[in-house]
Amino acid sequence: MTRRDALKKTAAIGVAAAAGSLGFPAIVRAQADTIKIGHLTPRTGFLGQLGQYGLRATTLAIDEVNASGGVLGRKVDLLAEDSVNPATAVTKAQKLIERDKVVCLLGEINSASALAIGEQAGKARIVYINTGANSDALRGANCNRYMFHVEGCNTMYTKTIGTWQKQQNLIKGAKWYFLTADYAFGHDLYKVSSRFLQENGGVILGNDLVPTNSTDYSAYILKIRNAKPDFVYICLAGVDQTTFL
Repeated sequence: MTRRDALKKTAAIGVAAAAGSLGFPAIVRAQADTIKIGHLTPRTGFLGQLGQYGLRATTLAIDEVNASGGVLGRKVDLLAEDSVNPATAVTKAQKLIERDKVVCLLGEINSASALAIGEQAGKARIVYINTGANSDALRGANCNRYMFHVEGCNTMYTKTIGTWQKQQNLIKGAKWYFLTADYAFGHDLYKVSSRFLQENGGVILGNDLVPTNSTDYSAYILKIRNAKPDFVYICLAGVDQTTFL
């Protein structure tokens, strides 16, 4: 399925959900209106570069949908907001739902923000499609009937890569040191990754929680050198990965 097809289905689902909550006559009266979709993703901060790419792709898909006649004969209007952190994500989600009257929400990269948006979507009974947040909690304990995911979770990626590592004899007896982003995504990735390594004979030497947007990794590098691991497992995100490397 292409991004354009996914957005067309998303918009149609959002309209159907609105019909269920508002009543059929209200939808009939609104047929001439555009279909409003709310897009939330960080466009600034340590995940800003990834968020900008996501917004560009979504905008391109919306343009293609509208050029081919829209959804159910109606133009799709994308309302995009910068959800730079979880608190901002909540405020922007509430604005899109309550003031802008979007039929659905999509987007996000930050797992903590996605958890917050999912909660708002559940309260408002509006569809939220997560396109980039990886925390397992989004698919488990914190999921609700209005949340859908088109991105893999941490366990999926860990077991996929881990299976290859096992085949290459890179885990059993190997010593690992973790650098972990100090927010929901990093905590979750460390949990599933360290468990997988230990279950398959790996040795965890240490784990440092790293604040997001860190610019100086010299202290962490010194600790890694002193620990003498075979591998460093980077549970960082966005520009923090490239800054460390």
